[in-house]
Amino acid sequence: MRRVVAPIMLCAVMLIQPAFAQDAAAPNALVREKVEPSTGAVIGQHIALYVDVLFPDEMPRPPRVRIPEMAGVQVFRFETQGTTINDSVDGTAYVGQRFEFAFYARRGGAFSIPPAEVTLLDSEGAPLGTVQGKAADVEVEVPRGVDAAHPVVATRQLTLNEGWEPAPDGKFKAGDAIVRTITREAEDVPSLAMLDLDTTAPDGVRVYIAQPDVQDHVERGVVSGKRIDRITYVFARGGDFALPALSQPWWNIEEGTLQTAKTPAVTVAVAAASAAGPSGAMQKATAAWPKLAIGGATILLILVAGTWYVLKHRRPDPSATEKKAFAALHRACTTANAADVYRALAEWRCLLRPDQERAARHLAVRLSVALFSDDRQTWSAADSRSLFEHLRTIRRSRPPARAGSALPPLNPLWS
Repeated sequence: MRRVVAPIMLCAVMLIQPAFAQDAAAPNALVREKVEPSTGAVIGQHIALYVDVLFPDEMPRPPRVRIPEMAGVQVFRFETQGTTINDSVDGTAYVGQRFEFAFYARRGGAFSIPPAEVTLLDSEGAPLGTVQGKAADVEVEVPRGVDAAHPVVATRQLTLNEGWEPAPDGKFKAGDAIVRTITREAEDVPSLAMLDLDTTAPDGVRVYIAQPDVQDHVERGVVSGKRIDRITYVFARGGDFALPALSQPWWNIEEGTLQTAKTPAVTVAVAAASAAGPSGAMQKATAAWPKLAIGGATILLILVAGTWYVLKHRRPDPSATEKKAFAALHRACTTANAADVYRALAEWRCLLRPDQERAARHLAVRLSVALFSDDRQTWSAADSRSLFEHLRTIRRSRPPARAGSALPPLNPLWS
């Protein structure tokens, strides 16, 4: 999986007038902040925040820049070091660094933006003091028809492609499986903003969800979000099964319209498993016993060799991945950072049984509202702890009782 830009909860901004407040011991420095676009931003749209830190004559060392946390928005920090800039202010030559942040408002309404906090450093990297910009307010719109209770994608271009392996119009029998791969790509949008897909299936079909392949890419301050989801359907019995259509709604910034990228529903015809009668099975077994004897001896040798190999090259516990993801979720739930909890929960959910995944998704509704809804609910450390305790209960749950198998027994008793 490629590098994923880590989200922090912040906000979107308007143009901030150049201003600064710095420690007396710090070198003379100027902080300027501006945002593009400065007006007309909608929920989910990329808003670029530029923070310029300027020094007269020379810059001892690139400073550290941060934006205080705020609820309701994701922010992505791009280059580790900013872009070197030269400017002239009131006839004085300045040199410094430009730092870029990408803001994605996850609710509509007014935001009060705290000033950027800049730590100035000497040539050896030791802190010399701090300098700040100015706070500002901004309004973010929620277009009509957009559901702000879920992550919103606002972009100029979004594509959704679907692939099947094998093709759904082929021949299937009970016990077969088919893999559905959904690839979504959006311009200037992080993959975290893309919806979790509908993984429901009709009775008689089991669903297995792979961990999403997230491939966010940053180039020259532009995020290209790519998310690949793989859903495996296993047919437990024969019949005609309608697998659901999948969709990704998005707001077209250029056209100012709500659009939806869709894949069609697919019906898969599955043949029931055939069972040979006792007499036919006995005749086949009698005719084939010499081959079976040789095959049994061969299988025995393979089992002995395989057991020796497994003991010598023992692999880690297959549940280790789930345990690691759950431990990461536990750490995230010790904080009030809703974005970290959301990401850790998403990774852990991919490793659960279908019934556990559905229960965990239901429990995460309150978290999604705190992150993405426009009702401005807050998320606290107590909320994180409460959510974790409920998720711990799901983890301990037993799998549901399995219905009787539609397949005949492998070794039926002959009368």
